[in-house]
Amino acid sequence: MITATHAQDNLSVSLFGGTSQYLGDINKTNPVYRSSPNFGAALKTHPNLRTTLGFVFSHNSLRGSVGDFNDFVHPDTMATSFSKQVADFSVTMEFNFMPYEVYDIRHHNFTPYLFAGVGTNYYLSGQENQFPLIIPFGLGIKYNIFERFSIGMEWSAKKTFFDGMDGITNISETGDGSMLHNNDWYHHAVIFISYNPFRQKIDCPTYWE
Repeated sequence: MITATHAQDNLSVSLFGGTSQYLGDINKTNPVYRSSPNFGAALKTHPNLRTTLGFVFSHNSLRGSVGDFNDFVHPDTMATSFSKQVADFSVTMEFNFMPYEVYDIRHHNFTPYLFAGVGTNYYLSGQENQFPLIIPFGLGIKYNIFERFSIGMEWSAKKTFFDGMDGITNISETGDGSMLHNNDWYHHAVIFISYNPFRQKIDCPTYWE
């Protein structure tokens, strides 16, 4: 049985920063198109050595312009460029490929992982469709550098169910459809540091085997 003390001991707080990018009607293929700042925070709990439950907030800057693509054709385009500030919140579940335990710096201290979840976002710069559904998923690695601190890298894609992020909608009607039912995507690549604040006792190196 997982006690309240055990659950608290396995909580961690993370801060992350990196770049965010947009994919949609204007940019369909370039994964590093107009990279812009991304930052955020996460609260995570580790119920066992293979899984991690996360509550994640991020702020994303997303930009694009039809002028960057000479072959872009859309006769009804109203906007030729966009710049959006997007805040999102998601709940994710991570699967660790290797056994991983917070506070352990000798044995179960490193793993690559995959994750997926569900969430929503809010366009700080104004948008007709606020709080749409998003599906985040991605991969990463994490490593315990000290008993209370870990570091890592993560790449995340976020599938939206909204086609107005770039100011261009229904482009499929021109015969130049975008990926996966014409909805916009965004993704980010970040580095993070995590702190495990609640453990009552830290092991003494004298007793390590």
